[in-house]
Amino acid sequence: MRKIFIILLCCIAVLLTGFAAYRGYKVWKCSHLMGMAHQFLAKSDTRNALLCVQRVLQTEPRNLDATRVMAQLSEATRSPSALLWWSRVVEYNPHSLDDRLALAQVAMFARDYTTATNTLAGVAPADKNTVAYHNIAGAVAAAANQTAQAAAEFQEAARLDPANQSVQLNLAVVRLHGSNDLDQAEARIMLQRISANPTNAFLRVQALRELAVDALRYRQSDLALSLSKQLLQQTNSTFHDRLLRLDVLQQAQPAGFLPALKSFQQEAATNPAEIHELATWQMLNTSPRDALTWLRTLPGNMQTNQVVELLSADCYTALRDWHGLQSSVEPQNWAELEFVRHAFLSLALRGQALPDSAKVEWDRALQAANGQEGSLVMLFRLAAQWRLENEAEDILWTIINRYPDEKWAPQTLSDAMYVAGRTRSLMQLFSLESQRNPSDLGTKNNLAMTALLLDAQELKPYDLAHEVYQASPTNGSYVSTYAFSLYLQGKNAEALKVIKTLKPADLQNPSIAGYYGLILKATGDNTRARAYLDWSARTRLLPEERKLFDQAKAGL
Repeated sequence: MRKIFIILLCCIAVLLTGFAAYRGYKVWKCSHLMGMAHQFLAKSDTRNALLCVQRVLQTEPRNLDATRVMAQLSEATRSPSALLWWSRVVEYNPHSLDDRLALAQVAMFARDYTTATNTLAGVAPADKNTVAYHNIAGAVAAAANQTAQAAAEFQEAARLDPANQSVQLNLAVVRLHGSNDLDQAEARIMLQRISANPTNAFLRVQALRELAVDALRYRQSDLALSLSKQLLQQTNSTFHDRLLRLDVLQQAQPAGFLPALKSFQQEAATNPAEIHELATWQMLNTSPRDALTWLRTLPGNMQTNQVVELLSADCYTALRDWHGLQSSVEPQNWAELEFVRHAFLSLALRGQALPDSAKVEWDRALQAANGQEGSLVMLFRLAAQWRLENEAEDILWTIINRYPDEKWAPQTLSDAMYVAGRTRSLMQLFSLESQRNPSDLGTKNNLAMTALLLDAQELKPYDLAHEVYQASPTNGSYVSTYAFSLYLQGKNAEALKVIKTLKPADLQNPSIAGYYGLILKATGDNTRARAYLDWSARTRLLPEERKLFDQAKAGL
């Protein structure tokens, strides 16, 4: 037995040594491949760099360096997968300011302002006091048409670095898009000064671009033509500047539009990033049919590029050509975006009145998303865009349950439920959120109110309403909830005393006025009650609220 025991120990030692050696080899191999990948990138050999990174991710799916390179490569080609890869980078490295800013910027370009805003909200307080943060935050706000917020962010960046011309340019652009004539005039002078600066080519191009857009907006055709031509003559102009030239020609010189479009199509035909920009422009400015026609003329190796396949799917969807969409995406493989391909297939089948098959494909999309946050967010955006309300709600519940720190998800879900008038579902959501964060008075108040409307006594709504009121007795919403709870208990005089502590302006708030009207009627003040009950109709009401207020008015 002793010999057997010794032999077993020796075998175990050999196995452990072998495992450690194998593990060490895997680590060395991944490190070696990433070193090669960076060397290839330095030589602009993206194809071999991609091959190296893919091999690393096969061995180590959560390798941060490889994931970041995949994000950068995807972003360079304008692939929608860039949002997915950058989301994973931030998931693996949540405290990196640079990674968060990169994700916010990609989300902004994808018009996913929710992801951009939430990503910036997760930046550490110390990192928010930087020019880089305020610049990106301002750009996101400007893209979302939040002009005041954008101006505030750029002003803070300018305070931190008064000599930074890039910040001054951004601030001028925000003022240019405002409504104050004097601010606009000063902004144009600033941009003209920057556009004439011979030492900073990058800022010069940005200034020319904004001046051309401004001239186009105010239909100053000759100026727009001149500025857009001058812009294209800059050695560091981008393909996006060609699209601006198309905007100008389409409005100011139609005869030159088609020749320019054909020229730019030829230029973009072998560049996925430029194909994405031009096809997206065509879908918005000519037609999805024109964009699809051009995409079909691209070289064979481009036809099978993931970016082009996704663009074609978008075109078929915009045209509501469901059979064409199915035929296009069914035989394809979209690698890390397979879940998106299955979602498009589900939409195509739904459009052909095949609900059972559509559900199968949607389930496959969820399975391929594999519960990853970035993938779920992309699926949610598609479901919301396609108005698949049930599917969108299911995804939000999944995000809420798996990623409780994503505060936008319960807010988005509650907004949708409120619009749909689903009070019981709202109560369930508020109950879950209140359990997770018992100190959140707003959620606890919402739970109390929905429970009061549904008479869900098992949740002890009277106690909840009183608890919230005691914690903040000057909050109008909390006061009205507590007063309503007293009204339901038949304590009308006490309810009136409580709600009358609010200011007249608060009592006229439509979300509070209806409850004040109920209490006024219960205490015999019918004349004033009708006025306040009428005020309540100025806001969206839950079905139980509407029924309650209508019954009260009927008895006056």
